[in-house]
Amino acid sequence: MRACPSCSVISETEKDFCPECGTSYKRSSATAAANPVTAEKKGSPVQVLAVVGLAAYLLSYLVALSDEFWGLGDSLKWLSGYEAITMLGDDFTWGMHYLLQALMGYVMLAVVIVSSKKSS
Repeated sequence: MRACPSCSVISETEKDFCPECGTSYKRSSATAAANPVTAEKKGSPVQVLAVVGLAAYLLSYLVALSDEFWGLGDSLKWLSGYEAITMLGDDFTWGMHYLLQALMGYVMLAVVIVSSKKSS
């Protein structure tokens, strides 16, 4: 017995497609749903790219921390966007540039959090 992933009709067939709607059984995600261990190990490409992007974002500040002799507090000010907000009054162009750079880190963090949530 097979259940169609598209129309949910259960039929006794040896064919590789649903006799009711014609959907192929081979391309269904029924095997992933039936085997939760396999489904758990696979990461979505969005999550993988977001984690890599967030790691690169954080590493860029760690490299600046070791290269330019920033203190940890200064690095956290740049990372959080605090320094960019204080620059907006003096030099709006560079302040906005650094603010958008900090915003990119927050967006990547949000994508990592949202994509790691399990759907229920």
